[in-house]
Amino acid sequence: MIAAAIDPSNDVDEADSVPAKHMRLTGQIIGTGFMVRYVLALVGVYIAVLTPASVTLAIRVGQINPDGKAASLAFVASFGAAAALVANPLLGSLSDHSTLRWGQRRPFIIGGVLLGVLAVIGIGFARSIGEIAFGWVFAQLAFNAASTALVAILPERIPMQMRGRVAGFMGMTAQVAMLSGTAITQFVGTSGYGMFFWPSIVGVMLTLPFATTLREHPRSRAQVGTINLRTLAGSFWINPIKHRDFALAWLGRFFVWFANMSLLNFKTYFLIDRLGYSTATVAPVLTTAMLIMAVSITCSSIFGGWISDRTGRRKIYVVSASLLFACTMAIVAHATTLPGFFVAIALAGVATGLYMGVDYALVAQVLPDNKDQAAKGMGFFNLTSTIPQTLAPVLGPVLLSIGASGRTDNYTALFLAGAIFAVIGASLTQLIRTN
Repeated sequence: MIAAAIDPSNDVDEADSVPAKHMRLTGQIIGTGFMVRYVLALVGVYIAVLTPASVTLAIRVGQINPDGKAASLAFVASFGAAAALVANPLLGSLSDHSTLRWGQRRPFIIGGVLLGVLAVIGIGFARSIGEIAFGWVFAQLAFNAASTALVAILPERIPMQMRGRVAGFMGMTAQVAMLSGTAITQFVGTSGYGMFFWPSIVGVMLTLPFATTLREHPRSRAQVGTINLRTLAGSFWINPIKHRDFALAWLGRFFVWFANMSLLNFKTYFLIDRLGYSTATVAPVLTTAMLIMAVSITCSSIFGGWISDRTGRRKIYVVSASLLFACTMAIVAHATTLPGFFVAIALAGVATGLYMGVDYALVAQVLPDNKDQAAKGMGFFNLTSTIPQTLAPVLGPVLLSIGASGRTDNYTALFLAGAIFAVIGASLTQLIRTN
């Protein structure tokens, strides 16, 4: 990342005038230090929320209800998913309408992280599935408040010529966070509350340097508008006709992410049912697959953001990544060996990294109102990943049953359907007018 000096008098690009305005009001230069703290803050939030989501929540549920752990985990996860669906646009809108003296984003980032950490640590002391579900719902609400406010920083504060590179680093944050959280868990062990406490503390330590140094200019009620039921209800709606490009970007990512979740959710069962692994032997293979994907996501995400800034184009890379992911799904649909599976995982990582590394920058360009409602828009856009995470486990068994023989699930049908979804996503993105 390189520092960029913004010339406030230069209004050549309308989108850039928003970061320029914030710089004039706050005096905060957007340079290397700002970027590093920003990316680390995203990693911190994701470590705090994705470690329980991917590892420790399932362990805690299994400790409390070992016989019915699958059903209990589905119960807890479904409530958490519902909370995330509500939290993204709603709390984003509340952040947009904030008149707190500490600013619009900073209170939601700090408050969200601290409250979320308390909720996650509380899960470590839970004694029933109901208590775990309550804690996880509270954690999702809190962490989504923080992440939505953080993502809104991209269109508000990052100048246009740097958005690709920043988005490139943003694209790898979730994967880095999951690997880091898994490593911390392995180091501290899975007995007691430590598996929840230490990842959360690391998350706070990474987030606070950015949040506490972020300069904001308080806004008046006349500037942000009033908060009422109509305003809150409007958090869940952005007119697709009036904002055509944003609607196409939303739908494009929804279909691509649905394809992505079908691979992530069912890769374990694929290894067991098709390649012959067991629950006792599949873990090392999954660890290797996760490492392969993490490396490929990191490399392609950073490269995608860099080349996007160099060429000044976004759409072509998002479309290319979507089509590459479609090819990946076709490969894994017909894979019958472990090397073939690893090749598909590597290509999926390249496609995911390239997509995430540029997609945020593209969305920032087509956001309906990045001047006054950036958090609402980005929060609403985040539903493109939250909804597929909820629907994929439900629709997956339906797709697996297509053409299945006896008790053998049809993974070819599942992954080919994912390839079709990715092609649909590419086609929708191609219709966006901006480059």
